[in-house]
Amino acid sequence: MRRTLTTTTAVLLLSTIAACGSSDHPQPAKARTATSAAPGGAPAKKPPTAEARKQAAAILKKEDANFRAFLTKGQNALGTPGFTDWYQKAIVGLDMQQTAFQKADGLFTAENEPTALMEAWRTHNAEANTSITQFAMDAGPEPDAKTRKDASDALRALEKADKDAERIANGG
Repeated sequence: MRRTLTTTTAVLLLSTIAACGSSDHPQPAKARTATSAAPGGAPAKKPPTAEARKQAAAILKKEDANFRAFLTKGQNALGTPGFTDWYQKAIVGLDMQQTAFQKADGLFTAENEPTALMEAWRTHNAEANTSITQFAMDAGPEPDAKTRKDASDALRALEKADKDAERIANGG
């Protein structure tokens, strides 16, 4: 019963968060250009493609490392009073705003963005996030087969995300 209630609560919360940015009246897509407005309104040039790829990969790998550190913190907190605080963060997802993805994506223009690789990273990172959330929901006072599988799934997804980031850095 508790798990069903927790799962239902998490699904409702995630649905609400996902809906926050939606609208019945979608705005027209803005065309990307080689420049974007910098603070103060002055146009800022985007870095050259090779540099943008390296910067984007570093941003994405840092996000993957943050997810690993968060999972480790949860694993270490199992059975302690500190697990409750960790759990509260884990069940709503680590980065629902996709901050790292947006920052990395913003380094590219429509012409030079490695779209397939960026989407692959986003998919694998989301799989890790889902597995970390599942770890939180499956957790008891001690690690068990379910939590070990959840942690393993998260780490495997993060390995894939890191490989995606590396391919972004290397140009494909």
